[in-house]
Order: sequence, then C-alpha cells, then structure tokens
Amino acid sequence: MIDVQALPEKINHWLARQHDGLYKVSSLQSANGGYSNITILGELTHAHTRETSGIVLRIQPEGAAVFPDCDVRAQYQTMQLLKQAGLPVPGLMGLEMDPSVVGAPFFIMTRIDGQVPNENPLYHLEGWFHDLQPAELKQCWFSGIDGLAQLAKLDWQAAGFNFLLPAKGQTALEQQIHDYTNMLRWSEQLSGKHYALLDRCLNWLLANQPASKLLSLSWGDAKLGNCVFQNGQLTGMLDWERPALSNPVDDLSWWLMLDQSLCTGYGVPRLTHLPSREETIAHWEKASGFSAQDLPYYDVFSAWRFAIIMTRIGHIFTERGWVPAEAEMDLRNGGSRLVELLAERLKF
Repeated sequence: MIDVQALPEKINHWLARQHDGLYKVSSLQSANGGYSNITILGELTHAHTRETSGIVLRIQPEGAAVFPDCDVRAQYQTMQLLKQAGLPVPGLMGLEMDPSVVGAPFFIMTRIDGQVPNENPLYHLEGWFHDLQPAELKQCWFSGIDGLAQLAKLDWQAAGFNFLLPAKGQTALEQQIHDYTNMLRWSEQLSGKHYALLDRCLNWLLANQPASKLLSLSWGDAKLGNCVFQNGQLTGMLDWERPALSNPVDDLSWWLMLDQSLCTGYGVPRLTHLPSREETIAHWEKASGFSAQDLPYYDVFSAWRFAIIMTRIGHIFTERGWVPAEAEMDLRNGGSRLVELLAERLKF
C-alpha cells in the first residue's frame, strides 16, 4: 500500500538527487480515476525562481489492476520518444524502477495547462465541454482528430518504436488479439465469470481479419477524455499505457467507439453539434493521408477490447463498493452494450 502522507518527503529526497535540489513538491493528493496506475497530483516549486507548476506522479499498481501487465517503464519510454517526435505529451522529470523509494516503480511528469472533457459525469450531458458553443465544440473535436492523424503519419521506425513490433511469426493484429484474449481469460479467472458474448466476438474477429499490412503507431486509448484543450486547440495527449503498432485506422475507431459508448452505450442522446461519424472520417482521411476502408472491422475490434477492459473496471468498482454487486457493471456497461448491438447486426 502506498502511503500518500509520506510521499512528499520521499519524493523530495528523490528529486534532490535527480535534479540537484532545484525542485520541491507539495500538496500531493490522489487523483480521481487512474484505475490502471496510481495517479497523484501535486505542485512543483523551483528553489530559485519560486515559480510553481503542476506535476503528476504515476505509480505502478500493486496486485491485480485493470491490465495484467502494467509497466511504467514502457509508458515513460513511449512518452520520451513522442516528445522527441514533436507530439504534445507531458514533460518528463524522471523514472524510478527501484520500488524501495516509494513502495513501487514510478515516474513524474509535468501537468499540461488546459481542460480535459469529463466522462463522469458524461460530457454528452453536462460539463465545460458540453457547454461550449457549437463552433468551439467542433474545433476541439477536429483538433483531436488532427492529433490522431499526426500520430498515424509518424515514422514509427525512425522515432524508435521498433520495440513494439509483434513476436516473430505474428502480425500486429494477431499480437493484439492474442494479448487481449489473454487479458479476457485473466479477467474471467479473477471474477469467476465467463463472458460468452466476448468469445463470440473474438471468433468473428479471427474470421474476418482485413488483409492490409499497413502499420502506424497506435495511442491505444485515443479519446476526448485523454485530450487537453486550450482555446479549442489540442495541447496535450495523455495516458500512453497501451501503445501498439496497428492499422492506421485503429485510433480513429477507438475515438469513435468511446464517444458512442458514452451515449448509445448508456442510452443517452449524443451531444448536439458534435461532428458526425462521416464528417470525422472525412477529416481524418484528409489529415492523415490514409484510407479508412478497414474501419468497420476495427469498430468491432475496439468495442471488443473496451468491453474486456470494462470487465476489469466493473469488477474493481464492485470490489471497492463504488457500485452495488447487483449492477453487474462488468457485464452491463457502455462497451458491452456496443458489442451486443454489433452482435445483433453481424449475427455472431
């Protein structure tokens, strides 16, 4: 268990060694969300200028979390490379893999100024993003899509992402399907349940893999809720826990699926004035230079992966008493609802 009360002293000792005593942290507190990592927010003060800025401490979780293979080193390495490539990711202040410092491996990054669309409560129903004027709403949305296009166009080999290549003899898609299937089995083992619908969806995915071998760097969690905006412009791309090499359309499918899961998935109307699916696809194709022809397959692939993730989040929420057991959040959520709708349409 991480002792948040003892963190400031431990982190300040560590910062003194890493940055020659130039910084001190204060006001550390646990953040809402961050179920796959322990996330701590705080303030950083420069010893000479007394200027302050926000920081985020990401600590590797102990025991079973959302993912079976959380790795703060890989997250840190990914953001280092993205920063060098000019993507708007947080600044990095150091990685520590020795668990004796705070109780688990961790890294520190700077907090990007701006606002992040809220998912709880749903931005389709309320919040600062919901209240934007139509033109500002569209500007934020398309600025996020431009970020996805920039990532899709990145020369991932030149940028140093060869470490994400799949195992020999597997395609990148096969590797991802394999990894998420293992996660599904792990989740079933922890929950004591069998998710039959997700198995049927898996069979469809295995039988309908597209022929394209095009690869781009995939964010892995491309959504409005991981974007920082200022004055309608994307200023930050957050949460790089699941980067992968994938079809260029993968992130677009995840973005569209997440948005749909937060409205259709929960039976609420989509936020008025958000660009349509067709407008979004056209914008992405023009900005990225890639075709979205494989999007229908990746619509299913994204919903399946999200539903698997939600089996774990639902189980965690129930264990912690945040939702009642009878709600069956692992079975009844925005992701699983989309898979149900796809199963009806595609007959799996």
